[in-house]
Amino acid sequence: MRTSLLKSALLASAMLAFPIAAHAQDKEAEPPADALSPDDPSLQSVSTSEASISSTEAQLSVLQAQIEALQAQVDDMKKVQAKNAPSWKGAPQFADADEGWSFKVRGRMMLDTAYQSTPDNLNSRDFGFNSRIRRIRIGVEGSLPGNFGYKAEVDYANSSVGFGDVVLSWNPNKGPLTLTAGNQESLDGMEQMTSSRWSSFIERAQVNDAFGNTRRLGMTVGYKSKDNLFRIDGGLFVAHSIDSSLDNRGWIGAARATYTPFVGSGFVHLGLNYQHREFQANNGSTALTAGTGSPSAGQLVRYRARPFLQTTSQRFVDTGNFAAKGDDIFGAEAYGVFGPLHFGGEAQYAKVRSYRAGDVLAGQDQFASVSQVVSDGNPSFWGGHFEIGYFLTGETRGYKNGLWDRTKVLKPMGKGGSGAFQILGRVDYLNMNSSKLQRGCTNNFNTGVCTPLSATSGFGKGGSQTGYLLGVTWIPNDYVRFLLNYIHTEVEGGPFAGTVKPGSTSTVNKRSYSTDAVALRAQFDF
Repeated sequence: MRTSLLKSALLASAMLAFPIAAHAQDKEAEPPADALSPDDPSLQSVSTSEASISSTEAQLSVLQAQIEALQAQVDDMKKVQAKNAPSWKGAPQFADADEGWSFKVRGRMMLDTAYQSTPDNLNSRDFGFNSRIRRIRIGVEGSLPGNFGYKAEVDYANSSVGFGDVVLSWNPNKGPLTLTAGNQESLDGMEQMTSSRWSSFIERAQVNDAFGNTRRLGMTVGYKSKDNLFRIDGGLFVAHSIDSSLDNRGWIGAARATYTPFVGSGFVHLGLNYQHREFQANNGSTALTAGTGSPSAGQLVRYRARPFLQTTSQRFVDTGNFAAKGDDIFGAEAYGVFGPLHFGGEAQYAKVRSYRAGDVLAGQDQFASVSQVVSDGNPSFWGGHFEIGYFLTGETRGYKNGLWDRTKVLKPMGKGGSGAFQILGRVDYLNMNSSKLQRGCTNNFNTGVCTPLSATSGFGKGGSQTGYLLGVTWIPNDYVRFLLNYIHTEVEGGPFAGTVKPGSTSTVNKRSYSTDAVALRAQFDF
């Protein structure tokens, strides 16, 4: 607007000067009545008029140059404004592609409400109706010059503060290799590594809860093929997440490989994952270290899982604490996605390196309490799930870089549609029974004397749990989801079997019971 006014003013000034010059030219063109001498004042007047015309033309040229320079400045300002204007990807994203900078705020909120029936003879306070803020997460992500990237998330939930991804990554020359350092998933299976925003059901498969799959501090190196169909990552982690722990002995070495070939109109995801975990130190006879996200408390390990919800703190399958040096976890992944249909599952197997009867420890290797349960050999546990899902409204499940990703709604609410609707079913099995642990004993690590476990105590360690889950997911738009789950849980054995079925003549590890739950999650992210 200001530029237009300036242009108009300059042109008006030029137009006012033009009639004066033209009038002078008309006078010059009149034929002289008499011959004039060179010194005649009339000739001197003509020369002055010609000089005035030349001066006016010069001024017009200067003014035109000034107008063009001002217009160029305006055009440059418009380009800068357009370059710096934020784009919208769920939240404002600022980017300077020429320099390699970008910045975006990210976050999510998940509210869970559930009702779970109470197995006989258990405390009803641990079950029934409950609500929980599962996650409130806020963070930032973006890129830095030199092909660096960053992400940092803080998690506020249930009066405690934790951390999500807090990482710095580097992709040299935008090539096939990427280095990532910081708080990140320790290369677990697909469902654990996939963001909780895209989980099929309200909670991930129970094997992730049982084996303590989570984020830890570490560094990974990733390779991807040129077509991005094959990916392999390897990493080294300390045995805890972001906390104040100074344990220097616990560590995890991990690797994961995926291959995603196209098959007909869809694709297949195939994956393998592995973790070698060395448990933390015992700290001598002082308090055991138990870092955030640690797979053990010192060299006491415990494998257990909730009944598919976190609105209860009870675990129907639980090995209890026993002494071990570490474990190895092997996993396999297989899924297919064909239009609105997806199906497949995962499994993991854990082999524990246990202490044995007769072992003796001293100094910093000693437990705080010298008597601990040990197994009769190296126990193993495993679990897996199979699921199938179908979008009634024609969408296809989002997938990116070997993980589930955001589903793009075809007809979102607010744009004349009703959103996406998906139906799902899953069978999820976890076997925490091990005869080697159930035949264990309580070892005195000062003397090596080991006292056998009682039959009730031994058979109560572990148990198996099977979940039959049905789900309906409504996605009104790309950033809002509602998940309704029905969960039927079958339990055999475990620490509560004797309490729930006190009159049974079967051994504790053969007693069965069940529970049912209905749960609703409301979530949004940006």
